[in-house]
Amino acid sequence: MYRIPVPYLKLTEDFKIINVSQSVTHIFYPVTSFLDLVDLDSRAKLKQIKTTPSPGVMELNLKTTDSPTTLFTVYFHYQQKEKLIHLVCMNETSAFQHVQLEFQQWRKQLENNEWNEVVTTNLEPDTSFEFYKKQAERKITTINDLLGIIQDDLSEVGKLEYIKLIQSELKDIKELLRSK
Repeated sequence: MYRIPVPYLKLTEDFKIINVSQSVTHIFYPVTSFLDLVDLDSRAKLKQIKTTPSPGVMELNLKTTDSPTTLFTVYFHYQQKEKLIHLVCMNETSAFQHVQLEFQQWRKQLENNEWNEVVTTNLEPDTSFEFYKKQAERKITTINDLLGIIQDDLSEVGKLEYIKLIQSELKDIKELLRSK
């Protein structure tokens, strides 16, 4: 199992670690119980593995050697007869950081009045500042509407804070647009 190329853990049904792949030793601190790696807010979700149809997927915040809280997608298989749990943990932070970086780049472009970089249109070119401003505000409204659609799904998996962060960033961008 040590040679499995992804973060894999084999646990007892009370979350004691039996075996791990090599990559686990680079990502997580050495502990005897997987619960010691799980953020307090994610522990109740983890314990649902025993009552959730298996195999399954869930998102958990785990403690890594690099960060006190890192988002992981956890693929699990609970073998009730053998009283074993198999986990594969995939780090999702880089995807979130990519979105966050893109928002920061948009904000800088808007602050520098680089509208052509942020707002694209298939209409006849109207280079007026007001046109680009209205287009940007419309796109922000569309993004907020789309976030509203997925809000319940993210709330169910305990990730509502990401939508709040995105909405906050969009609100800041909209305020920048109105101040120009």
